[in-house]
Amino acid sequence: MLTTAALADLERRYAEPHRTVHTWERVGELLQMAEEVVNGIAGRSAFILAILFHKAVHDPRTVDAPARSAALMREFVRADMPAAVLDRAEALIQAVACGEIPETDDASLRGDTALLLDFDHAVLGSDARRFAAHEAALREEFVHLPADRYHSARCAALRMLLWKDRIYLTDRFFLEREKRARRNIESAILQAEAA
Repeated sequence: MLTTAALADLERRYAEPHRTVHTWERVGELLQMAEEVVNGIAGRSAFILAILFHKAVHDPRTVDAPARSAALMREFVRADMPAAVLDRAEALIQAVACGEIPETDDASLRGDTALLLDFDHAVLGSDARRFAAHEAALREEFVHLPADRYHSARCAALRMLLWKDRIYLTDRFFLEREKRARRNIESAILQAEAA
């Protein structure tokens, strides 16, 4: 799927000094999750490409990083993959960026997107210590923002998750992590408001 040189370039990108959450280690965690549910993924090649490239370009100061990540993916694998696989991977990358399932009649794409979004949110339903470490690391990635602006934006994003009927879209993650995620998020909001 990818040459050794392409993988090395990706690893270098995920090791950029401003990254504390969106790292190569996180890519490994997502790939491990995919391995655990491999039979539940409809478009496996596209799914793996989306994991590898969803944050290949990561600049918290811009809004075009997902599009640039998808373009990089196409540059790296264009000769090796059918266009339909690349289109599906790009749709998954964009879905992770906006946190929503795309409007499509393709039930398999909706299912794969739900699973990938749950992977992306898995840390929210971790134990309190892991969740707190994630939140601290995320703040470091946005160190360019003043504290009040960051906390306001983060609380708004977390509240949007709480307003949803379900944070986790697949039954597997919902049953395992939903209640804990809601507790973690509520605690984080309270702490931010008290700061």
